Amino acid sequence: MKKFTIPVTGLFAGLFALVLITSASQPAAAAEKKTLTFAAIQTEEMSTLTGRWQETLKYIGKKLDMKINFYATTSYASAVEAMLGGFVDIGKLGPKIYIVAHEKSGGSIVPLVSTARPPHNYNDKPCACYHGRLIAKAGSKFTSIKAAKGAVLALTDPGSTSGNALPRALFPKEIGGQSLEQYFGRVFYAGSHSAASKAVYTGKTDVAFVSDSTLSRVVDSGYMKVKDTITLWKSPPIPIDVITINTKYTSKALARKIKAAFQGLTETEEGRKLLKITTYAAFTPATDSVFDALRLVLAEKARLKKLSKKKKK
Repeated sequence: MKKFTIPVTGLFAGLFALVLITSASQPAAAAEKKTLTFAAIQTEEMSTLTGRWQETLKYIGKKLDMKINFYATTSYASAVEAMLGGFVDIGKLGPKIYIVAHEKSGGSIVPLVSTARPPHNYNDKPCACYHGRLIAKAGSKFTSIKAAKGAVLALTDPGSTSGNALPRALFPKEIGGQSLEQYFGRVFYAGSHSAASKAVYTGKTDVAFVSDSTLSRVVDSGYMKVKDTITLWKSPPIPIDVITINTKYTSKALARKIKAAFQGLTETEEGRKLLKITTYAAFTPATDSVFDALRLVLAEKARLKKLSKKKKK
């Protein structure tokens, strides 16, 4: 199976647009497909990205008895436009751009599988997600959400999705709709998830909202232990990167086969080796509804950004 890795830059961008127009006006019927095209974003050296995916796609292609071409694009926008035009069948998208793609496609671009990270100190199973947590130091008087009322709270950064917008969007329902400033005695920004985590451990703050994946890395660094903090609240799972398909150009039967092939990587020795190369623990089932919590968080982030602009005027 011959692989093609083509960055969408420069002169090729114009040719790419032309292909999009052509494919949009003359999409291949789902039943006629002999070849699939998989797109990923170039976030690292091209040789590394290609090596990360080409053997996995070859494996998936064998399972489907189809050829899968690989394209590396320079932006999520390129991948989405290619999927909308029918030029790309399968695309690995970040969670925010997936929501955009789903809306822009009228709901035809949907998740196939999620890219699950390996287990860590705060999640003993592979998860295509992270959680926001409200943590306190073990042994302190802050043993519950109620006990934390009036406490000093550390967030991460005003522009952070998981360390600011997430708690502001999802936590108020736990405290009767109050804002964080209304419920806690003082709210400040520590600068990062690791800084907020360490501030709880050193006593510089009473409680903090942090991402559990970052909290786990702080533990792995040896700075503190899991038992040194307790969790007062955990958010719903917030999804990470997802592999998507445009159902407008792909039959339901083929979509099911592709999904099964990705999920089946954990079932064979060869598949498990390929997962290590991709750095994922598994490809797990995904549905659009798992993005609902993130939609709320992003809406809150947009509100905060708009509010910040008003204050600067």
